[in-house]
Amino acid sequence: MRTITAFFILFALTFGLQQAAQAQSGKSYEEWLKESRSSSKKATPKKTPAKSKSKATAAKANTKDTAPAMAPPSGTFRGILACPDCKGVRTELILTGDPKDANRSFTMRQMYVGKPDDKSVVTGSGKWILAKGNKQNPDAVILQLIPTTGDLDLMYFLQVSETEVRLLNNRQEEIGNSENYSLRKL
Repeated sequence: MRTITAFFILFALTFGLQQAAQAQSGKSYEEWLKESRSSSKKATPKKTPAKSKSKATAAKANTKDTAPAMAPPSGTFRGILACPDCKGVRTELILTGDPKDANRSFTMRQMYVGKPDDKSVVTGSGKWILAKGNKQNPDAVILQLIPTTGDLDLMYFLQVSETEVRLLNNRQEEIGNSENYSLRKL
């Protein structure tokens, strides 16, 4: 009975942390992406083309060159993350689905280099979501891993690019030292 109670408390805390993290930005990734696309359209000033310009040239003059939004992370990411009490954590993260897909999931395997064999491998799987913003950067794209099986805790990664994600601390802040906390896409 205590085990079941402990499980429900752990689940409630994990769900509450995930909800709190989502509430930090106040918007889901989809809402943020839609808003950023619509605001970039509104922010584009309309120029009055000169009479000598053709319609095609005028259309090009009205279109502002904007960088496309970063694609959500997907695929397999690998790297060796810094570890305070071992030689490193060899990590593989596999993300499937996309933010609009209700079946998006992740699988993670971590091998602690230099630890005894019985304590060297941690695995887990679950769901992932994207959220916008953290305390350091309101425009950051934050990947949240919500484990449902295995030995993993709730984890956060900053999407640096379409090919790199960087581990954040449990308050969704960047870890402030020169050690490696990045995973790169294969």
